[in-house]
Amino acid sequence: MNKWKNFFGKLVFPRTWMVFLLFNITVISLIYIFVKEKTMEPIAYVAYTVSFYALVVVCARIPAIVKGCKEALHKNRYMHRFLTEKELRVWFFAYMGLIVNVCFAVFKVIVGYIYDSSWLYAMAGYHTLSSLMTFIIVYRDKKGKDAEEHTRLIRGLHSYEMCGWLMILMNTAISVIVFMVIFRKQTISYPGVMIYAIAAYSFYCLIMAVINLVKYRRKNNPAFSAIKRIGLAKALVSIFTLQVAMLTQFGDGNEILTRIMNLATGSAVCASIMALAVFMLLGVRKDYRDVKNYGE
Repeated sequence: MNKWKNFFGKLVFPRTWMVFLLFNITVISLIYIFVKEKTMEPIAYVAYTVSFYALVVVCARIPAIVKGCKEALHKNRYMHRFLTEKELRVWFFAYMGLIVNVCFAVFKVIVGYIYDSSWLYAMAGYHTLSSLMTFIIVYRDKKGKDAEEHTRLIRGLHSYEMCGWLMILMNTAISVIVFMVIFRKQTISYPGVMIYAIAAYSFYCLIMAVINLVKYRRKNNPAFSAIKRIGLAKALVSIFTLQVAMLTQFGDGNEILTRIMNLATGSAVCASIMALAVFMLLGVRKDYRDVKNYGE
């Protein structure tokens, strides 16, 4: 039994030089097969078998590679702080998101002015309001960083409430975007295979937004919770714009079906963001009372 175990262990985890050799053989053989158009010949099936084995070997090494990368990153004190301090990561990505949104807003205002495009103005309005919500949270949290815990919690709830009202306003800009897509036949397109990368990123953002929404509850930290709700709203908008782009690129030209699908998804996104904002505003009232009673 141990003999077979050792055999399969060496088969799945060969020496490092063997892995590199196997990888190079796989790449060269597949390039040769597809360039020479020999995909159905016996040599192709040998190459497919070798490439499958190479894939198994590489996948088996992924956990060790990830562990090694983590150990190397933890040796750097700055990366160690980033990986171990949850608050630092939240604020880092909040600042990055703020910078990106501001750049998008400025760019679309300038281009909208040049081309006199109401579509670009609507997109700029959405990015501006998204930036404003993030800025309010970041600025107010930084300003009250040295305050007492009770005072800081009150400031966080104020920021949370302001974001709820701004999200309703942002939903107006999103509704304008949906209206223009449906009734003015405004489309979104991405060059080449970029749409696949955009699709993967959009679904990743949506999944992470839902996970973070559960992880950062309002009562634990209102500022963190507000940031994650903004992230969920942005992820929902990205799903709608992704659908518009995919229907533009892969649709069969059926305008009625395209309009129905965009109307359904756009309405669902707007309704979800409105519900998110309303729940924020209703929930924060109860939290105000809880914090006030706790302070007394």
